[in-house]
Amino acid sequence: MRHINKIVIYLGIYLISSVFFGSMDNSDYSDTNHLNPIFGDAIAADEKTDGEGTEVDPCPECPECPDPAKVVLRGLEDKKTSVEKQHKALLAERKELTLFEEQIDEKLENLTTLKKQIEGDLALLNNKKTQKEQEKEAAYETKIGRLVKMYAGMKPKSAAEIVNKMNLEVAQEIFLRMREASASEILANVDSEKAAKISERLAFKRK
Repeated sequence: MRHINKIVIYLGIYLISSVFFGSMDNSDYSDTNHLNPIFGDAIAADEKTDGEGTEVDPCPECPECPDPAKVVLRGLEDKKTSVEKQHKALLAERKELTLFEEQIDEKLENLTTLKKQIEGDLALLNNKKTQKEQEKEAAYETKIGRLVKMYAGMKPKSAAEIVNKMNLEVAQEIFLRMREASASEILANVDSEKAAKISERLAFKRK
């Protein structure tokens, strides 16, 4: 707009000069290329400046606007690439998890087998232990039974003399297996203090 105003001013000056000097041309006044070379040069020079003597750079060309369809398509392709990468990563993780699960299952199976073996070995040990204990207990019962039979067949006084020197636990086991009549006759001849202890043990055991 500023350049147009200046052109109008130059044109007015040119018309006035033509009236006085009789040199007006019949050409189109709006065409600045047919004006006086002096004013034409001034106009051309003025168009290249901003009025303060500073050159004005020509307006840069507007960049080409991107195609919306291409932008959307590029975005979809990028999204597809990202999804494919994530899918591959998930497949790799799933494969690793499957491998870990197989390893864990194998270890659990081995532990189960080992547990069964240990339980079987313990059962065998318990059976052996029980068998030994049973054999030991049977041997002990046989021995005690012989003593009971032997003391029951002895005279009470003679049996009492042996009981006075006998261990309390052994005496207790013998009298527990004897008939009460035979046990009473022998205890009647045993030392009173020891007889009291044996009687106390027998009473406690039979409860």
